[in-house]
Amino acid sequence: MEETIENAVEELKRVDHSIFVSLKYTRTVDILENIIIRMVDCYEFLFVALLKYAKENKMTADMPSTPKERVTLIKELFKEQEVHDNIDLYLLLKAMLKANFSRENEYRRHVAMRAIIAGREEIININIISRYYEFLTSFFHMVDNLRKGTYALGTANLVGEQHEADEENPNNPYWVEIRQMKEDAEMEIARDKEIRERIRVEKQAKEVQRQKDLKKTLEKRVKSITKRVTKRKPKIKPKRVIPKDKLKYAAAAKKDKKSKAKKSKK
Repeated sequence: MEETIENAVEELKRVDHSIFVSLKYTRTVDILENIIIRMVDCYEFLFVALLKYAKENKMTADMPSTPKERVTLIKELFKEQEVHDNIDLYLLLKAMLKANFSRENEYRRHVAMRAIIAGREEIININIISRYYEFLTSFFHMVDNLRKGTYALGTANLVGEQHEADEENPNNPYWVEIRQMKEDAEMEIARDKEIRERIRVEKQAKEVQRQKDLKKTLEKRVKSITKRVTKRKPKIKPKRVIPKDKLKYAAAAKKDKKSKAKKSKK
């Protein structure tokens, strides 16, 4: 049992580092998924530790080999509400990993993974996974104290007993706070989508305006070039006008020159 608890401690350390270091700076769904995997592994070590405790104290002689059989047997042997609630959380996290989850607001404070589990929409973000980690840590201390002998079975709230949270959520009082967190996460996701859509529309409007301005600038340039070309006049020399008397004189001179040339030849 001690070795199993030590393995659970190692997984808890990895979850702690992933939430408060990796997730804080990367804010991606891949980190959230990795945290859930680590939490599931930690739960399985703690369930094995509980069954070993039950076997040592002659509460059962069975040690199931599959996780599903283990949680079923644990629910039969242990009636503490916290045990049952953490089993529900374990099953939810496993179902989340198997589901076709979507990615929301990656690289932002409100990064979240969303999936439909058993007909109900589930959301896991930084706040919710941090709260799940607190539930897991509390469950770990319960199992560890049970091993040490500092916790006695039956001293905490048992399944079916009335306590404060039962009035608000009688089926599963452990998740009242988580339900509010999921509602807040839904609002955050919707708000971020609205902001992104507004930014997209603004960018699109700016691009349209830029194209219009560019078109106007090009039209002005074309007009200025056309105006410059039409202002230029072709360099054509004016036709020389010769008076008629000068033409007659030139013709007579030409004729006289030809006659002189003929006489010189003779």
